[in-house]
Amino acid sequence: MDPLEQARVFLDCFQTNANPGDPLPVWVPIYHLKQDEIEPAIIDWIRTYLDQFGCPQCILPLIIRTVLEEVLSNCKENPKSCGLNGQEYNTLQLNHEVILRVNQTCLGLLDNAKLNNLLAQLGTDQPDGAAGGGAIAPGPKVHFSRGLKHRRRTMEDRHVCLPDFNTLFRTKDTEPTAFYGVYDGHGGQEAASFAASHLHYYIAQSEHYPHDMEQAFRDGFLKTDQLFLEKCENHHLNSGSTAVACVHHTRSQRIDVAWVGDSQAILVKRNPGEGVYKRIVHPTHVASDPDERERIDREGGCVIPWNGQFRVSGQLAITRAIGNRFYKPFVTANPAVSLNQCTDDDLLLILASDGLWEGYNEYLTSMFVLYAIRKFPGKSLFVSVA
Repeated sequence: MDPLEQARVFLDCFQTNANPGDPLPVWVPIYHLKQDEIEPAIIDWIRTYLDQFGCPQCILPLIIRTVLEEVLSNCKENPKSCGLNGQEYNTLQLNHEVILRVNQTCLGLLDNAKLNNLLAQLGTDQPDGAAGGGAIAPGPKVHFSRGLKHRRRTMEDRHVCLPDFNTLFRTKDTEPTAFYGVYDGHGGQEAASFAASHLHYYIAQSEHYPHDMEQAFRDGFLKTDQLFLEKCENHHLNSGSTAVACVHHTRSQRIDVAWVGDSQAILVKRNPGEGVYKRIVHPTHVASDPDERERIDREGGCVIPWNGQFRVSGQLAITRAIGNRFYKPFVTANPAVSLNQCTDDDLLLILASDGLWEGYNEYLTSMFVLYAIRKFPGKSLFVSVA
C-alpha cells in the first residue's frame, strides 16, 4: 500500500477503536518532569499510544512532530493547564493534554485535505543529501521487536525502536539514522521506563553528536542517570536498569553501540558457519569480571561471593547500570562503547537482555534468526528483545 492508503487504514482503525474517555491510555510515571525532560516524554507517550492502533511509519513522525509542537506551545502559553506546578510538570495532567491533542489531530486527518497536506511533508525533514526533494515512499520495515515477561510478577523491561531517529528528534545528522535500545529493569520499572524515553534524546542533544559518538554516548548515559537519580531521591525509588543502545547510520553503514550491564548485542553474518556472528557487547558489566571487581575495590566498594556468584555488596550481579542509587558510585552508568563499520557480509543486529542469552547462546540464536529470514524473506534487519 502507498502512504495514503496506509494512513487511511490507520485513521479508520483509530476512529473505530480510540476511547477519548480513557483516563490512562498509556503508562505514566509517578514522578514529575522538569522543563528539559518533557519533550522526550511527550514523544514517547504519543508513539506508545499510536502504536496501539498500528500507526504506519510513513506518518508516525509527522503526527508526533505536529502534536509535540502544539503541546510545547501550549506549555509556554498556558503552563498551568499542562500541569506545571512550580518548576516541574505533573505527568498525569501533562499526559492528558498530550492524548487530547493526539485524538484531535488524528480525527482531524479524516479530512482528506488535511491528510494530503500532512503527507506532502514526507521527505522534507530529511538531512541535507539524505534524500532527493519531494515526497518519498517509505521503505520496507527493517526491524522486529518483542518484549516477553516470563516468571516475573511484573514486566520491568523496555525496548525502543526509532527507525526515523533523525527526523523525529531533528538531530544534527547528515544522513538518515535509526536508534534501537533494550533496557533490562530490576527493582521496579521506573528506571527502564525513564531510560527508554530519555536516553536517546540526551545522546542526540550532546554537543559531540554525531561527530564523536563515543563521547555522545557517555554524555547521554550519564545525564540520564543523573536525572533519574534525582527522581529516586524525591520519590524514594530504588530501581535500576541495564541498557544496550545502538545508533545505526544507514547510508554510511555504521553501527555504534553503547552499553551498561549484561544485555548483549551481536552482529549476524549472511553465511552460516562457525563465524556466523560477531559479539558487539564485550565484555558485559558483571561482578564476575575481574576488571570490574578491581575497579569497584579501587573506588572503595566491595564484591562478595554469594551463593556461587559474585555480587556488588553481596546483592547486585551487575556492576554498571542506570539508577540503583544505593550502589552509587560503584555501580556506575559510564558506558562501554563499540563503533563498528559494517561490511556486505553483515546481515542483521540482535539486541537482547540476558533473559534471551541465558536460554540460548549466540550461535543458536543467530542460526535460528537466519533460518527464519530465509523462510520468511524480507521481514527484518534489526531484532530487539526485552
